[in-house]
Amino acid sequence: MTLTLPVLALAAAAATASASPAPTSAPAPVNSREPEALAVIREMAAAAPKIDGYTMTLVKRELRGKELEPEERMAVKWSRPQKIYLKEIAGPREGQEVLYVPGTNKNRIKVRTGSFPRLTLNLDPYGNLAMAHAHHPVPEVSLVRFIELVADNVERADAKKVGSLRIKGHETLFGRKAVVIEATCPATGTTPTLGKGQTLWDLARATGQPMFVILNANKRRGWTQADHAQPGDAVFVPDFYASAMVLWVDEELHVPIQADLYDHFGYLFEHYEHRDLALNPKLTDADFDPKNKAYRF
Repeated sequence: MTLTLPVLALAAAAATASASPAPTSAPAPVNSREPEALAVIREMAAAAPKIDGYTMTLVKRELRGKELEPEERMAVKWSRPQKIYLKEIAGPREGQEVLYVPGTNKNRIKVRTGSFPRLTLNLDPYGNLAMAHAHHPVPEVSLVRFIELVADNVERADAKKVGSLRIKGHETLFGRKAVVIEATCPATGTTPTLGKGQTLWDLARATGQPMFVILNANKRRGWTQADHAQPGDAVFVPDFYASAMVLWVDEELHVPIQADLYDHFGYLFEHYEHRDLALNPKLTDADFDPKNKAYRF
């Protein structure tokens, strides 16, 4: 039985199942930042604290090993501080439901499998089973978190005068007008040594870099899980989340409605689409209650 826990609000389906290399169009010069593009990122960062909740259809593909996983389409409800309900409506785990409410269920995620045998499980959100098909643990998944991550990377690159940031153009996507932003960052990083009893999760918490970014950066060493690295191992931790980010930012809502993120090997790492996005809808406790009659927990 295989479970997946969908993640990030952060996703266009690639034409093939293999990871696509970064775009071949000429990149902006290194250490080049367009003020207009930086203004869009800062408007996006300013919009995030005003988001108390949202609903959307999330479309995602994420790199696992050398292949992009099949496209998943999920109905998402999210409310501060981190209440989240997800249901896979199309994809390899169609019908699966996930619920997480901080401070309840011993801070575990509740999962209802979408196929036979239909089971309801309570899982450690940072465990190998919960992370089997996800880049980000459910307690850390949200559109707000994604915006904060992107803005932080852009601002740090700007402060260090590295990478590039530009407006690539304007498009209409999912019926919404969007400005297309491209940001690049160098593949620099540090190499801390893993201490006794530590896993890559400990490095993630210490550095602020998501665990799967660290895992992927060290994939040539054969590590596929957070606990595969051993005490004494020197682990490469990238300074930046991605080598390139292409964002479609809604011109009215000032939030990303699509994102393509490339890893430091130059391959498409994550693709997210935020369709039918509704900000600050009227969500109630019932939307995050496993006893909700519309759910199957």
